[in-house]
Amino acid sequence: MTKKILLIVSAVIIALLIILSIFFVVNYKKVVVKTNKIKTDTILPTPTPDPNKDFAIALMGYGGDAHQGGNLTDSIIVAHFIPLEKKVKLISVPRDLWVPIPIAVGETKWLKINEAYAIGLNDKEYQNKELQFTGPAGGGQMSKTVLSQVVGIPVENFVALNFSGFLKTIDTLGGIDINVQKTFNDPYYPLETNINDTCGKSEDEVKTLTATMSGDKLEQQFTCRYEALHFDKGLQHMDSATALKFTRSRHSLEDSGDFNRSARQKLVIEAIKKKVISLNFIPRIIPFVNTLSGNLTTDIDINQMQRLISRAQEFQTYQIESVPLTNQNILMDSKSIYGQYILIPKEGQGQWTKVHEFINSPQSTMSATLK
Repeated sequence: MTKKILLIVSAVIIALLIILSIFFVVNYKKVVVKTNKIKTDTILPTPTPDPNKDFAIALMGYGGDAHQGGNLTDSIIVAHFIPLEKKVKLISVPRDLWVPIPIAVGETKWLKINEAYAIGLNDKEYQNKELQFTGPAGGGQMSKTVLSQVVGIPVENFVALNFSGFLKTIDTLGGIDINVQKTFNDPYYPLETNINDTCGKSEDEVKTLTATMSGDKLEQQFTCRYEALHFDKGLQHMDSATALKFTRSRHSLEDSGDFNRSARQKLVIEAIKKKVISLNFIPRIIPFVNTLSGNLTTDIDINQMQRLISRAQEFQTYQIESVPLTNQNILMDSKSIYGQYILIPKEGQGQWTKVHEFINSPQSTMSATLK
């Protein structure tokens, strides 16, 4: 009798695994986009993947349709996996970095790097782009091309997640636990619903303010467009809305700027990773994949993803090295020809050699073992 029960249980488990595998494959295909390429009659052999070969993936977060400038990538991280050294470098690239973006065949334009993804997706306004930078994969391809130049590493794949997907993913996981590194306040967190509110000011007052101020200083005259945030140091359980505010906060006196925000984003990634590899995640697999299918885009095909999944246990032993590119190390503050605040290499605009050397040199940054 016991033997029969074991056989039945085994059969049920196998059936469930098959169902989950089919479900994953069907839903995963919804998020994969293919690069537009010039068709040729030449058939090139597919090389056998080398498990010890370095590879890099661009991880990008963007606002989505509900946000102003919805396809601008607020968060950009290049994850550089180095199997022979059993480590992965998370290279944080600030959104204000000034880079040449290939807006048309044979033509580049200097813009902030967070515009690359948006331009790649915008085939209506940018009609003369190279074929690879068009279609649903165009934004990812353009971002990969620009990022490869910046970091000096071929970025082979991309994963882009909008904030709606970010929110749904965290809620599906039942929230996440984040170890907040320092107590901070942000009196100017933007409210999307109030983005155009004049806050009781007359048309003449608005014109006067607009003529005499710009940027954050102007925006902060309209206090009803913001809410005040407060986070305490220590382990905090956050739902999706709170985690989003934690990662996007930019105007704290104690923890301000894009660089500190990048550090907070890594804490969120780490918290999500811990939740996903926990046993509690198993019953949430199907809804988790469902939430991603409408909000995530990637060029990692199903075969590549299956290879990555098969190495998940190996990746858990890797050291994580955080490599932020900031104005405290290899970049410096500057202004564009349009008067925008931008960041450029200390060696000068477009001079990436020292940036590459910095990324490849031993870093005095916090490392951690994936557990």
